[in-house]
Amino acid sequence: MTIRQRVVVVITEGAAPELLDRWCAQGLLPGFAALRSQGASGPLHAEGTPYEPPGLLSVLTGRRAADHGFYSYWTCHDPEYAPQVLTPEHRRHPLLWQHEVFHGVRFASIGLFGTHPPEPFDGSLITYPMYATLHACHPRSLQRTLAQKGIRPVHDVSIFWTGQDRDELLPSLLEADVQRGRAALALLEESDVVLVNLTSIDRCSHIYWQELEHGPEHERDSAVFAAYRTCDQVIQDALRAADDRTSVVAFSEIGFGPLRNYCSINDEMEQAGFLTTAEDGRVEWARSAAFEAVQGTHGVNINLRDRYKHGLVPERDYEKVRTDLAAALLERRNPRTGRPFFEAVRRREEVYPGEATVHAPDLVLEPADWRYLPLGDPHWASHVHRDWQSGWHRRESYWSAVGPHFTGGTRQTRTAAPVDIPATVCALLGRDVPADWDGVPLS
Repeated sequence: MTIRQRVVVVITEGAAPELLDRWCAQGLLPGFAALRSQGASGPLHAEGTPYEPPGLLSVLTGRRAADHGFYSYWTCHDPEYAPQVLTPEHRRHPLLWQHEVFHGVRFASIGLFGTHPPEPFDGSLITYPMYATLHACHPRSLQRTLAQKGIRPVHDVSIFWTGQDRDELLPSLLEADVQRGRAALALLEESDVVLVNLTSIDRCSHIYWQELEHGPEHERDSAVFAAYRTCDQVIQDALRAADDRTSVVAFSEIGFGPLRNYCSINDEMEQAGFLTTAEDGRVEWARSAAFEAVQGTHGVNINLRDRYKHGLVPERDYEKVRTDLAAALLERRNPRTGRPFFEAVRRREEVYPGEATVHAPDLVLEPADWRYLPLGDPHWASHVHRDWQSGWHRRESYWSAVGPHFTGGTRQTRTAAPVDIPATVCALLGRDVPADWDGVPLS
């Protein structure tokens, strides 16, 4: 008789390889260390610009960002110049549990962007809403069922950073991941695949990265280290719950590093003559040829006539404006360093060649110094207090896995991608990877 396999996937958003290496070597992260010593591991890099939505949707659909088209939490091109939160209506491909390859497989998913609002299926779902709501799970009774076991998952939107004291905010950020981990193990009892997204590392790294710069002797007192320890405990719990038919896969779709300043690309384009603002600082759309795309994309959009309400640039001039703008941006220098802002300014089809290329920003900026990054759409950047942050994403991250199909202590040199995670789940369950998926199993 074939033994039915199970898979637990733990996403530790924002985990930086250099911190994992150092703290594992110091014996401070026994869960992460056990994954490495008892299983396989290797590097994982984000596709294109490192941001949560592209990587998470790649995990959820098996397709690269160039095909699924989620480049941010918000749309890149809105006719009214007001990016909208992406929802299932914008999704081009089915979620894993909706895909025929997983017919008969029972999933549980906790806290992944791209799953809200919940859609009925034979499994359990706690979504990642971008606004306050009482309807963020399936079945509707799930939150109540978990609460009866003392498990009370909360959504990130309910722990919003508005400048409150560290002692007030940090415990809430950590407890959110504790509850997600407990929910994952509770749902493992009735599931074949459990996906759980832990966000405390990412959120603490954005807010408190500067604490790591006080010196190695202070690292263990940092909020970032507390977040790593919290995620490490979730991994330890998952490993204890695993049996000889259960694989535990952990990874992050992004890494992290220091930030000094976000730079308004709109200001740079205004100085170069591609954008015009009014006295109150607002963009005069009808007089602007280009503007900064939504945050996290590192993008710039051309103000095309047939795409935007006040579009200025006719289609026939699109390529010329892109070429001229790219050349102008490459000449811009960061006054804080005296060096160029950008190492490269690429066309979207170079960075994201695929069926959803049209949904990407027209130009994608590659920072010359990743401590100085594009601000993004001013409205959303202000809403999330972006200019308060001291850390931001990097491409380089990790994956580790333990289970029947992984050899202990194996270090793979091939650089993995988020799309390799769903392909790995296929392989671990004995399913063929769909022909139109881009990933390669890690096992």
